[in-house]
Amino acid sequence: MTYSIGLLRFEEHYFPRIWGGQHLRALFQKPIPPNVAIGEAWLVSDHPSAQSVILRGKHQGKTLQELMRENVSALLGTAAKPTPGGRFPLLLKLLDAEDVLSVQVHPDDAAASRLGEKDVGKTEMWFVLSATPDSRLYCGLQEKTTREDVLQAVERENLDAYMVSYPVQSGDAVMVPAGTVHAIGAGLVLAEIQQNSDLTYRLYDWGRVQADGKPRPLHLDKATEVIHYGKRPPQPTRGFVVKDNDTTRVILGACRYFAAELVPLSTGWYTRDTRNASFHLLLGVAGNIMVETDTGNENLSPGDAVLVPAELASYTLQGTGEVLTYYVPEMEIDIIRPLVAANYRSEQINELVSQGV
Repeated sequence: MTYSIGLLRFEEHYFPRIWGGQHLRALFQKPIPPNVAIGEAWLVSDHPSAQSVILRGKHQGKTLQELMRENVSALLGTAAKPTPGGRFPLLLKLLDAEDVLSVQVHPDDAAASRLGEKDVGKTEMWFVLSATPDSRLYCGLQEKTTREDVLQAVERENLDAYMVSYPVQSGDAVMVPAGTVHAIGAGLVLAEIQQNSDLTYRLYDWGRVQADGKPRPLHLDKATEVIHYGKRPPQPTRGFVVKDNDTTRVILGACRYFAAELVPLSTGWYTRDTRNASFHLLLGVAGNIMVETDTGNENLSPGDAVLVPAELASYTLQGTGEVLTYYVPEMEIDIIRPLVAANYRSEQINELVSQGV
């Protein structure tokens, strides 16, 4: 069979941030500039702010957007759809929070459209790769918090008093639906999968100032308009374990935009069928894994990412370690049936699939 795309690896983009550090170099040997506070590595991106460029193979030098224009169906499959602007639907990042991030919120699709934004909304999910003993995530508002409460708390500089926070450790995952007020605490390195959007409305920045002595701007009008007030705050999870062939996979979260799973590979190999329904984004977490396909192989060290296009009906992971997989799910086939077969209760399953709404 002739394939039009094949297994893909991309050049990475690194972004300095006021809250960033040097952990991406220390943990994953990323080639970031020394003595520069790097906060984000964009691993796979089809966003105007940073276009992923293919590193090798027959499409070497092309951007992900060029590949989308050439053969969108082979790349995305039957379940995944491009954004309204014709872009790849997801964006995969690594985040290094040496310091706490601002308190912020992202709009959902409807709010982004209503506000005239060029990007879609932004539901995201975090996976903790590294944490200090006192690391915390802030995710969601107390149940009865109102818009007026938020505005007054920003004025008083105590917005965190209205937020839900909890300690986290490596291996924890949190779904962050659009409209959720959140902040990433200091001492955390995260993998983040998200809708392909760069929309962030800042509510509060902990009194922090930039190098010029001025605070960063806030976006209170838009932020307080797009918050989903009264929603139950998301909680960290270690996921639901299901059997898959001779190994297991851990379903960490699922919504209409993406599913996130962890494959703890101890048997030496694992083959995953894509059914040509969706691409799979793979991120190395631990160990040393080889990704094998009909079109070639790629080594997957911790912090590395590859894209398996949907035209490939399956791929095999060989080695020992852990891999995160992200894809657009067919909810009944990929999520619900395996969880039912693993004897999870209906309320547990409903909670999982409703978190991203």
